[in-house]
Parts: sequence; structure tokens; C-alpha cells
Amino acid sequence: MKEKLPTFTLNQSVGNRAASELQAVMQKFSVFQEIDTSQDLGIDFIGTIIENCHPTKYNFNAQCKGTDDSEIKMNAGKTEFTYSIKTQTINYWRQKKDVTFLFLVDIKKEIIFWTAPLREVENRDLSKQDSVTIHIPVNNCISSKTDCLSSTFKFEIIRYYACFGQDIVSQLNQIQHINDNNDIANMLELMAVLEKNMTLVKNKYDEIIDELNNKIEEDLKCTLNYCVRLDQMDDVVRQYCPNGIFNTKFSSGANKKTIKECKLELEQYVESDTISYEKLYELSKEIYEIRCNILGFLREMVYEDMPFTNHADIDEECIRVLGY
Repeated sequence: MKEKLPTFTLNQSVGNRAASELQAVMQKFSVFQEIDTSQDLGIDFIGTIIENCHPTKYNFNAQCKGTDDSEIKMNAGKTEFTYSIKTQTINYWRQKKDVTFLFLVDIKKEIIFWTAPLREVENRDLSKQDSVTIHIPVNNCISSKTDCLSSTFKFEIIRYYACFGQDIVSQLNQIQHINDNNDIANMLELMAVLEKNMTLVKNKYDEIIDELNNKIEEDLKCTLNYCVRLDQMDDVVRQYCPNGIFNTKFSSGANKKTIKECKLELEQYVESDTISYEKLYELSKEIYEIRCNILGFLREMVYEDMPFTNHADIDEECIRVLGY
């Protein structure tokens, strides 16, 4: 008669191998500790990013999911994976002061895909759902060959801190009754702390706006200087820019723009006396893209116009701005 023994299922094997693979990779970049999973609450590891051999203030939680065939979870466009997570697990993650990452480990390919799932459900009411489908981008991947974590990973940690702070402020609405002097004193102390932090946030916001303005001004000034130099080679340039360098669209995307249009848009923004980080950021990206494209075009034109002359200033500028 065959002796009865515990069963070690395929799912358990995949889960253990996935956890080992994840821990081996993440320990290259962080202090990455497995936690007691005797009660499965939805967090398998806690981590702290390491920089220059020192732990940082960037902490995170991790849920590990393993598979021996990630293809079955990929969407039709092959751009992302989908994974179903219980709503009660999502709600548990929402209570945590540190962001929770979801890792999908393909044990056959030895590739790990990741996402910050709470970003996907930030403003959604999940009270009537038993589960939520989370999307994991194919491009968010790490492996044993990865040298460093992407800046996007660290940004998701910082972004969650900002969202968690917003959640704390919103909880003040739940405090409706002040019963005695201790309650009043506690509320005043809490509000003083929040006010101080809000002032710090406002100052940092203003600082970023100033830096962005300075960057836009520098990029615009340099781009106009490139255009002036190209305008002096009008006979050569007109072969490629029949309407002249200032009226040629050098940006990409749906709304292609000339440097004149970007300059006018910036002037209108300044005159409107409004402050919009999003608007400034979009302008900054467009002007920087135009700067890079016109600088590359300038290098081609000076060497076409004077092929046997050394244009060291242009070459140095290209290396500084374009990286080559």
C-alpha cells in the first residue's frame, strides 16, 4: 500500500522559483526581504532601494506572481500583460504608506515584469467588484542582466508618497466632532504640521516652475541662434526648407510646429499671466525637440556648405546637446 505524503503542486513550484528569481535580481538594487506569508495578505517582500552602497528613504512593498508561460497573459497587441487581483488585496495595498509593486516572473525566460498597480485604480470605486484586472507593460522589465533600476521605478515610489499625503489630508473630513480641549489642541497641532508641509510643496513647485522657465529660455535662445546661422546659408538651406528656416516645422507629433510658432505660443502664455506646470512642460518638450532637430540640421548644412572646413564649435555643441 502506497504511503500518503504531502503534495507539492506545480503552482507551488512555480511560485517558489519565481520568488527566488525575484529576490536574486532585486537584491542587486535593494535590501529585499521576504516577509511571513503564513497569512496571504497580498505582500510577499518589502524593499529599500540602495544607492552608492547605502540604503535610501525609498521603500516599497512587492507582490510576486510566477508563471511558466507569460504569453498566455499578454494582450493582442503584445504590449502588456493582464493579471487579475482581488479587490480586498487592492484595498489592503491602499492602506500602506509605501507603494506596492506587482511583479510577474516568467521562470522559463527568466524575465521579470513589473507595475505599480494602484496608479491604475487611483480614482476608481471598487466597492462593487470582487477583482480588478491590472495591466503590466512589456517594457517594464528586469532580469539578472539588468545593471540598474529604471528611473521610472523610483518615480513610482515618489509619486505614491504624494498620493498618500493627499489621502491623509482627505481623511481630515472624517473628523467631525471636537469634544474637549485636547481634541482642539491635537487638531491645531495636526493642521500646523500640514500647513508647514504644504508651504514646502508650494515652494518646491515654484522652484520647478522657475527652472522650467529658465530651461525654455535657454533652449529658445540657442535655437534662434542656430536659425540665424542657417539663415546666413540661405541658398543651401532653401533646397530643404523652401519657406525658410523660421517657417519650417521641426517638431514631431500630431501638431507639428515651427520655432516661430513655439516662440509665439510662449509669449502668449507669459502674457496670459497664468501658471500651468503641464502647459510649460509641453512647451519645454516641444522647444527642446526643435532645438535638437535644428542643431542636427545645422551640422549637416555647414558641412555641405563648407565640407573641407573644421566646424569644431558645431561638433562640440552637438556632443553637449545631442550626445554625439
